[in-house]
Amino acid sequence: MTDLTRHERRKLDTRRRLLEAARQVIAARGYEATGVLDITEAADVSKGTFYLHFKDKEDLTRVLIHEGFEELRQRVDPYLTANRTLGQIKEAIRAVFHYSAENRDLFRLMLGHQASAELNLMAINYYAEFVEHLLRQEGTAGRTSALQSELVAQFVAGAGVRLGLWWIEDDHGLSPDEMADFLFQFLTEGMSNVISVAGLDTGTL
Repeated sequence: MTDLTRHERRKLDTRRRLLEAARQVIAARGYEATGVLDITEAADVSKGTFYLHFKDKEDLTRVLIHEGFEELRQRVDPYLTANRTLGQIKEAIRAVFHYSAENRDLFRLMLGHQASAELNLMAINYYAEFVEHLLRQEGTAGRTSALQSELVAQFVAGAGVRLGLWWIEDDHGLSPDEMADFLFQFLTEGMSNVISVAGLDTGTL
């Protein structure tokens, strides 16, 4: 950063202001109700300046989603070593839910109903690719086939996204740790245990 010129630093600062303004305005008004002008006014820049950095609102939102997942990846990576234990995986899941709690507005934008269907699909695919990458990293290669990794990644992405959205969209009184413990139990003990905890009779299935 110290090698950048004043012009380059100013350009990066303006881009960051636009991203932060968009995140705040979209969180307050919703994705569909937010226009480029709303974002530029919140960032205190001209509309012309916006188009020097982004093609349109959706282009900007893609950047926000990408940054959100990269930040989440940095939170989770320390727990996911090649020879990771179940305890590390549990801590990784807790890190995901704590990140979601701290960034509810961004998580809604990444995976909720505020963004377009195209952006939602992009975010879910990104999440699934991330999970698949973790499953196939060095240390698990050879034990898990590419198809198995993809199947598990799609399942975890679908279940995790729906569970997370259900949690952040409404106040259910559940803490990030409680949500993480439930998901970890589901992933390690299977559906039959979850059904029995819910008080359903598995003998009739």
